[in-house]
Amino acid sequence: MIRYDVGTEKLDTAVDAISPTWRTRAAARTAGFIAAGEYEEASSIWSEVKPVYMAAQSNKCVFCERQFEDAIHGKIEFDLEHFRPKSSIAKWPDPARHTYAYDFPTGDHAAIGYYWLAYGLSNYAASCKNCNTNLKSNYFPIAGNRGTAQQGITAEQPFLCYPIGTSDTDPEELLTFVATTAVPKGNTCHDRRRGQIMIDFFDLNRREELHRQRANMIVLLGSALVNLADGRGDEADEQLARRIVENVYPHTNCVRAFRATWDSDQDFARRVLRSCKTYYASEKGTDPPQF
Repeated sequence: MIRYDVGTEKLDTAVDAISPTWRTRAAARTAGFIAAGEYEEASSIWSEVKPVYMAAQSNKCVFCERQFEDAIHGKIEFDLEHFRPKSSIAKWPDPARHTYAYDFPTGDHAAIGYYWLAYGLSNYAASCKNCNTNLKSNYFPIAGNRGTAQQGITAEQPFLCYPIGTSDTDPEELLTFVATTAVPKGNTCHDRRRGQIMIDFFDLNRREELHRQRANMIVLLGSALVNLADGRGDEADEQLARRIVENVYPHTNCVRAFRATWDSDQDFARRVLRSCKTYYASEKGTDPPQF
């Protein structure tokens, strides 16, 4: 997960370009939810703005960083995710579904969710169907009390991180990677807990395809860096090494972590690279590289 530095003004402008009436219609619906004290409507209109978030995220899942096709060919692969659930909120972890256990509270069930944010542009993201429908569902783990329509959400301490814009912590300050494995980081206890829960919540270390895709990206970058370091590099290697750490490529957090490892400990980075090559070429079901 990485930050996408797209503020509210840019979102407003992009939404208006797609549908000049959407924000007006959304405001009217939001007023109705607030008056009723809950989310309820016969049909929704948020899918109209899904391409805005796909473009802002370079057609990557906001949570696992898998990359899909553009708004013409990849729209069906994405959901428009409500970061804070609009309806009821289930307790996470759910003993019936999850094996995770923590020695700190992660929030209780709530019969009514964040209904006033059902059409909040700062509550949306484009997510792959696995991350949204299968994993996130209507869960939203939190430390302390939940916000309300009257009090707002400023004082909340969510464990998940909203990575669009700058209203929340940069995800790369909460989790990083060693080879293809996500690990928590952070300067405070809450931030380290956030990193661990984000890893667990989205099964970032339990999904083999994510490990294999990350390994492939490390191989691409690492091979270019080795060529350059050993005097065999060319312009293509230089361009690849420079551009592959940009937001537009998949698994940017992992790739940036590998680049930082290369810059600080090249011998260890070369061992990681060799392990990733072996892993990517291995049969499905092989354990990912461990260090």
